[in-house]
Amino acid sequence: MRLRDKVAIITGAGSGIGLATAQRFAAEGARVVVADIRDATAQVDAIRAQGGHARYVAVDVSREAEVQRLVAQTLEAYGRLDILVNNAGIEIPRKVTDMTEAEWDRLMNVNLKGVFLCAKWAIPAMRQGGGGVIVNVASELGLVGGTEIAAYAASKGGVVQLTKAMAIDHAADGIRVNCVCPGPVLTPLIEATIQAAADPEAERRQIIADTLLKRFARPEEIAHVILFLASDESSYMTGSIVVADGGGTAQ
Repeated sequence: MRLRDKVAIITGAGSGIGLATAQRFAAEGARVVVADIRDATAQVDAIRAQGGHARYVAVDVSREAEVQRLVAQTLEAYGRLDILVNNAGIEIPRKVTDMTEAEWDRLMNVNLKGVFLCAKWAIPAMRQGGGGVIVNVASELGLVGGTEIAAYAASKGGVVQLTKAMAIDHAADGIRVNCVCPGPVLTPLIEATIQAAADPEAERRQIIADTLLKRFARPEEIAHVILFLASDESSYMTGSIVVADGGGTAQ
């Protein structure tokens, strides 16, 4: 088991990529804290039913007091923190001219500020334990532009650059910081975006056509990449941006 006895916090772990990652980490021997703003008790129960170690902690990653409590509860339960997966995110498909200031702030608070806050409180705990790993989940849209997705792209571009800066700052602490940039993944998040389009089926076809592999990723496929970055198999990687987008940015 590649993560035997490691303690991992995964944000946004109630569904999609986060849930697939929590399930995979638990199968690899980790003690997983499933952190989500929505109740994920059933998901934790399912992981436990498969023999995994997991617990649910409710958190809004945009609120510092809640993030601080998340880390404190993890340390209280397990005595250490080895891995942080910053996966929580939202998407509001808009051009900048159509987006309200409140929508912009909400998206940035979750997608970018949330990464900052979770890292801010996780890093001291990792440092105390002798090191650790942070995996940030950005997006291919943090590397290239997209239609009516300006704020999301800006937030994910910020995550990419924050990854590099934190890798530089905390290498001496024994903390590796890497980032995965998924392409289109079949999650509730992307399904909601598709359904919000004027022609959802046309939107779905276009997303698929924009990949070289001509399909969506499964959440499990991205979880495999996150597992690699969280494990000792990637021990010489920090500040790396790993793209898993079905070839979308290769074109």
